[in-house]
Amino acid sequence: MIEQILRQRYKILDKLGAGGVGETYIAEDLDIPVSPKPKCVVKRLHPKAIDGDNQRLFQKEAEILYKLGENHDQIPKLFAYFEENGEFFLVQELIEGHNLSEELIQGKPWSEAEVTKLLQEILDVLAFVHQHNVIHRDIKPSNIMRRKSDGKLILIDFGAVKEVGKLKINSDDSTTLTIGIGTFGYMPSEQALGKPKLSSDIYAVGMMAIQALTGISPKQLPEDENGELIWQNHAHVSAELTNIINKMVRYHFNQRYQSAIEVLQEIKPDTVQEFSPSAISALTPVKVEDKWGYKDQNGQLVITPQFDKAGKFAEGMAEVKIGSKWGYIDQSGRVVIKPEFDKVGSFCEGQARVKIGEKCTYIDKTGKILFDEASSFFEGLARVKICDRYGYIDKTIQVVIPPQFDKAWNFSEGLAVVKIGDRYGYIDKTGELVNQPRFDRAWSFSEGIALVRISDKYAYIDKNGELASQLFDEVGSFSEGLATVKINEKWGYIDKTGQLVIQPHFSVASNFCQGKASVELKNKLLGLLPMGDQVGYIDKTGKFISQQSEL
Repeated sequence: MIEQILRQRYKILDKLGAGGVGETYIAEDLDIPVSPKPKCVVKRLHPKAIDGDNQRLFQKEAEILYKLGENHDQIPKLFAYFEENGEFFLVQELIEGHNLSEELIQGKPWSEAEVTKLLQEILDVLAFVHQHNVIHRDIKPSNIMRRKSDGKLILIDFGAVKEVGKLKINSDDSTTLTIGIGTFGYMPSEQALGKPKLSSDIYAVGMMAIQALTGISPKQLPEDENGELIWQNHAHVSAELTNIINKMVRYHFNQRYQSAIEVLQEIKPDTVQEFSPSAISALTPVKVEDKWGYKDQNGQLVITPQFDKAGKFAEGMAEVKIGSKWGYIDQSGRVVIKPEFDKVGSFCEGQARVKIGEKCTYIDKTGKILFDEASSFFEGLARVKICDRYGYIDKTIQVVIPPQFDKAWNFSEGLAVVKIGDRYGYIDKTGELVNQPRFDRAWSFSEGIALVRISDKYAYIDKNGELASQLFDEVGSFSEGLATVKINEKWGYIDKTGQLVIQPHFSVASNFCQGKASVELKNKLLGLLPMGDQVGYIDKTGKFISQQSEL
């Protein structure tokens, strides 16, 4: 193929790689009158692989690339798709840079901040892909490029994509049986069986996050008896991010997040769903050259292409981008809410969620900003800020708890943390203070107890505000039902009732994994460990079960 010219236009320069059914090459476009000629990627369906299934997938890749690449900067653009001499080719944008396999190095874990940023970047692109009813099916480090020019992550290789005709997210009949495609380690069980879901892609992204946090290949991670991955003991990560990633990689697809935007809203609660599903009018967006307009059901252009981006109509209004800002037009094409927002959602029941700078809020159909800021919904209520005070709204965007708090957090198990002055307490969903603000810091309830700070000590309380544990100098996160606590410079363990179940003997103590935790005794206590040993593993009773030379 080297030096061969396809379609009298694309000159093959070098081979990039080969897979089971195709080969990729770097080529130059001879039609462009500049020197040096611009380069592109030519993908060739291997002649020996030309059968019904592979040809269908190859053509589907071209169709999806065209639909997605034209509308998202982090998906390669399709330049051509053609047959020549009985062989099939597609030509796409060359992404100069390197793939994430070069960054995810065995034995070199990333920090939590780096992984959180990675998740946000990948999920931003994936949310767009899923909004178009497309399952990628082969998300892995080698299929994500970091573009040299701006450092952005680019999702490549749509050769395994599946379109979901009528999207019923993750219901048992949402996809029909198809070819089992993907990469072992990043591919969940339902995809291996030929039944991919949108959450199959979310599983793959979660596996990449675990790989980054642990520095361990997904193929090397053990599973428990329920098929759930065991990885936390290899990472330094907060309980919050651990819970998010665990939900991304649950064994059964019904227990995972149901969409990429749902994960984003967990990682960054102020995420705006830019592609919200909504009632769609007869007018649909269409791109002509580099501008967007709208066509009617007959395909006739009725709103002149003039916008940099355009969304679908809902409740008689559509979001459009002019320059770097978003606004709204009516069905005549008239701008009715001037472009001043960084991100926007579609209108629903007269309100739309928008983002201005780093803050999210809601507007009405006149463009009036309803709140200074607004969070996502948790347990049916969302936190809002009005005139430097926080309250809550319900899903009709009506204020149900008036703004009265200096700070407020999301509801969990029916209660929310609020701050009044310099003290923290808890309210119920009526806004009633059920635990008076008397704590120096407070966290959300989980399984009936919540962590609080009293002066320079920590403790757990029940929902009545009563202490459910003694006071601790420091506390760690729960793992397998136990959490580390520090008392007088020594570490022990408590259960989820807040009770001390392993006395504080240890200089260092780690989380439990598979029923054991590593601990260290710098000032050895006679009888706890054999003579000369300072490090070992304990079971959940605190009994030593083995010795190791290092933690």
